Amino acid sequence: MTARRFLRWGLSLGLLVGALVARAAEAPASPPSPPERQKHWLFVWRDLSDPREVERLIARFPRAQAAGYNGVVFSATVATEKVAELKQAAADHRLDLIAIVMGGSRDRNYMEGVLVRDALFVARGGAATLEQDNPTRVVNGDFEDVAGDHFKGWAFQDDEGTTTFADHQVVHGGKTALRMESIGKNEYRHCRIMQPLKLQPHRQYHISVWVKSEGLAPADPEVKVLDPAAAQSISFQTFRTEQTQDWRRCDLVFNSLEYTEAGLYLGSWYGKDGKVWWDDLSIEEIGLVNVLRRPGCPVTVLSERGVTYEEGRDFERIADPQLHPWIAYHEQPPIRLAAGSRITDGERLRVSYYHPIIVYEDRLTSCISEPRIFADWRAEVRQANEQFHPAAFLMSHDEMRVMNQCALCQSKKMTPGELLAWNIHEAAQIIREVRPDAEIWVWNDMFDPQHNATDHFYAVNGSLAGSWKGLDKDVGIVNWHGGLQGKNCSFFADLGLRQILSGYYDADEDGAGIATWRDNTRGIPGIVGVMYTTWEDRYEAMDAWAKKAW
Repeated sequence: MTARRFLRWGLSLGLLVGALVARAAEAPASPPSPPERQKHWLFVWRDLSDPREVERLIARFPRAQAAGYNGVVFSATVATEKVAELKQAAADHRLDLIAIVMGGSRDRNYMEGVLVRDALFVARGGAATLEQDNPTRVVNGDFEDVAGDHFKGWAFQDDEGTTTFADHQVVHGGKTALRMESIGKNEYRHCRIMQPLKLQPHRQYHISVWVKSEGLAPADPEVKVLDPAAAQSISFQTFRTEQTQDWRRCDLVFNSLEYTEAGLYLGSWYGKDGKVWWDDLSIEEIGLVNVLRRPGCPVTVLSERGVTYEEGRDFERIADPQLHPWIAYHEQPPIRLAAGSRITDGERLRVSYYHPIIVYEDRLTSCISEPRIFADWRAEVRQANEQFHPAAFLMSHDEMRVMNQCALCQSKKMTPGELLAWNIHEAAQIIREVRPDAEIWVWNDMFDPQHNATDHFYAVNGSLAGSWKGLDKDVGIVNWHGGLQGKNCSFFADLGLRQILSGYYDADEDGAGIATWRDNTRGIPGIVGVMYTTWEDRYEAMDAWAKKAW
């Protein structure tokens, strides 16, 4: 190995002769990483309880090794019959195992719950069902009341006759539907229609609308409920629309939180081409859909006369037999009265309970306070350790969009930031007790004031400021803020924490993005590695990306 080759690698000629001899025998094909950036991880987000997915993962190992990867990050829930094979394959290809743990609870009742307060139920014929005491109605939700292309009853409508039209040919019901098309004609790519709503605070609402599309690009229509200033979201659920689809009903559920007024919007905020039709839009208050039953989410049934009724004595256990937090709406369960109940026929009841809310299409957050959560996490870490004895654990604390809402969280009298700081410390301690020598890592966003550790983060009740105070010095940060490309790394470096740059994110095909990250973080201490991160199972670029990453 010549001095010229060393100079090409940017190495000093003053290296020890022993190192020269040892490296000459290996003749590496690519330059070694600086010692502070030697973790080259490959991230895999697949359901590895499916043996076929484990086989796909193992098949990728030879290519990963050849490209210089030395660790694989994967969900610890692996098909039992494939555990030994996965471990051996990783060892054969010199890949450290990094187990992802501490995801959502397996018990659906342990999702974070949002309060419904004093919903009106009326008892009749041995059951009590919800009645709306302050009904919310959509005006002209069937879009039949129209003058030209102007829909009456709506407070504003973007680009009448240019991007929004009354369609009398393509309808779901009645004689007219709302059609939106050529949205790109709007300089802001907006195409919306809005009307104000009256809401009862802390109630559960269901929105139903029929949607049809044709060549829609991007296929991103939404229904939104925003505060009166259009500054904060009250609803957080979205729905999937194909570029071309026939009429399909979309069901969304939201909680009114503390609001009495809101704006109901439907349309597109980033549209361009194609068409989308809307018809038969409605909103109604609902009760006990996906009601949660756990210690931190109590259910109370009160008489308007001041009597507190008892479960088991006055009514049967309240539960939703169709409980499925990822399915926002289904038939509303009644309250069944018990034999000998003190509740009389026709009596008005006030029922309070908690339900989960969906963010985007399917994102849910588990409660971070319930003791059961920590018990489940401990069992998960123990199992992962017994099966894989991984080099490191990656805690799944990221994008936690619903927090500090349930009765238990509220009883702690902490801010969300304080709650999360306490939770992450307890979580890391579980790993320390099970495996004192294993590395511990966590995603950056929920502990990053330049990312998600802020005020008004989705349905987080309060500020996340200070969450980073729960990070001990041995907890490493997997930093995925691609928008800043490393400009937030100094924050964690100042806390004395190690970091891995989590790049690619299904967009950096040639590695230019991760190269910019590396340039931006030169001189920042504690950057110990990089991770190729794909959520869409895209590995075509993993080789080209690696050449720029290390």
